[in-house]
Amino acid sequence: MKRLAVLFFAFTTASTAQIATPTTPTKFGQRGISGGANSGNAAVNVAPATSEATARITSHYSFGELRQWKSADGRSLLGKMIAFEDAVIEVKRPTAAEAQAAAMAAPAPKPPEKFTLLREGKIRLLVNNKPFEVPLDKLSAEDQTFAKQVEATVNAK
Repeated sequence: MKRLAVLFFAFTTASTAQIATPTTPTKFGQRGISGGANSGNAAVNVAPATSEATARITSHYSFGELRQWKSADGRSLLGKMIAFEDAVIEVKRPTAAEAQAAAMAAPAPKPPEKFTLLREGKIRLLVNNKPFEVPLDKLSAEDQTFAKQVEATVNAK
């Protein structure tokens, strides 16, 4: 009788020492958390090796200095006005350092004849090295005038 109780206890302990792991978004499977043979399945997916790594270097055409832009409701944003066109260089090199060196040695892309600073009622600002499109009507009247003046000056050629 004592032996039966011990076996029952061991069985209940082993069956409750499991955790739920998602096998699909709506279905859950169970695997044991003990160090035994049934410790779960591990699958490792290795992406096939590519022959060459590609580095893409994007430069933005900025107009004016870093300035504080104000929205119509009084909030402010620190950024530079940039064109919608970007200069993009793609180089194929095995390391990032070699890619940067190749980009520095590569000839600069030819800038466009005219820059697009206003498009579909929006301007583009570079904030924390990330480009954002901002609707012109969301900016203060002073900043709207400034953006239109910059666009007229740049494309007056």
